[in-house]
Amino acid sequence: MMIRLPAIVATSLLLVPGAAMATAADTRANQATNAVERIDPDTTEFELATGADYSVGKYGQLVDTKVWSIPVDLKFRSNGLRLEASLPYVVMTGPGQMVGGVIVTDPGSTATVKRSGLGDLNLTAGYLLNHEAGALPAFELSGSAKLPTAKTTIGTGKADFSATISAYKSLGPTTMLFGSVGYSWLGSPAAYQLRNGITASGGLNLRPSEATNLGASLSYREPVAAGLKGQAVVSPYMTYRINKRFGLTLYGMAGLNDASPRLGAGLRLSLFN
Repeated sequence: MMIRLPAIVATSLLLVPGAAMATAADTRANQATNAVERIDPDTTEFELATGADYSVGKYGQLVDTKVWSIPVDLKFRSNGLRLEASLPYVVMTGPGQMVGGVIVTDPGSTATVKRSGLGDLNLTAGYLLNHEAGALPAFELSGSAKLPTAKTTIGTGKADFSATISAYKSLGPTTMLFGSVGYSWLGSPAAYQLRNGITASGGLNLRPSEATNLGASLSYREPVAAGLKGQAVVSPYMTYRINKRFGLTLYGMAGLNDASPRLGAGLRLSLFN
């Protein structure tokens, strides 16, 4: 019997952080959707998605960095293979810069400069290693790359990379546990010396109907610089498949320490082939 499985990605509910930073909201809805979508791994599907994201936090500094983002996401899935690309348009106010999906700030900076433009291009490839069978969870191996397409007032001008093993286990027809462990390599700009490190996440997904997913995730990333805390974020979400062609994702997020975003929220509207 074939089980309809969710696609869990390289960055699925994981953070790819930087120093004194927070999750960039422009990746959160995409992560939540990847973690809970139940798709037949033997079918082929294309998806185009866009929406809006917002996050705010001090990230250890005296003033907030606010980020608005309008992304364009492309996804392709076929026979267990998953390919994704995401490019956002970003509006930032505050001292922060983007680093691999999070915000970093120059220590001691209180600038509230507003900048806007294209963000960094994020590419992901994943492969489903096995189907869930009995007590054995399903696993996916994936890798991601952030290419420095943003100007240096928004991004760092450096590439970031990550590799992740993700797992999920059904507890019943409507309940699923999921989690991921990964490692990220961050390119350090001139102003910051960033550390590579481990990322981890876990969560619970409920499926009250064929069209609806509800759940929450908890994500953590090791400190990326000396003297900083690890980043921790909790994120509730909902996905709704309106019909065969359209889907909607809503999410929120809250940081559990001052290295994380204080608050964030967003939505995605998806078009399927």
